[in-house]
Amino acid sequence: MIPELPNKLFSNGRSVLSKFGYVHFEDGQTRNDWAEMWEHLRADFPLPKGDVPTYDTLSDDLVGAAQEYMKIRLLADHYLDECERLHVSIYNGSIETNLVEKYAQARDRYEHSVEDFGEAREKMQALLTKRAA
Repeated sequence: MIPELPNKLFSNGRSVLSKFGYVHFEDGQTRNDWAEMWEHLRADFPLPKGDVPTYDTLSDDLVGAAQEYMKIRLLADHYLDECERLHVSIYNGSIETNLVEKYAQARDRYEHSVEDFGEAREKMQALLTKRAA
């Protein structure tokens, strides 16, 4: 049986990522509503929610940092979707070494993007903390 998208392996991970605004998109669909995405991410900072400004009240330097943070999150979403497509392709016939290698590379890109997202969150946290002080 060939697994369908999204499959259980990835849907479990998506349930965690939905906290950060993850939405599964089909090919070609995008999301760039910064204010809406920012609302999902505001609660991720260990400051009282009132100390984390809404997107429309961010200063210019914070807007740039927030957009960079959200772009990294969107890239992680893209890499997760790529992992799933490649994971499914492994089971579309006999297992081929090149498909397994492509999946492993996509998984590595995803893991690195999650680390980048964490680093971007720490930078954003420092900026927000500095602003709140």
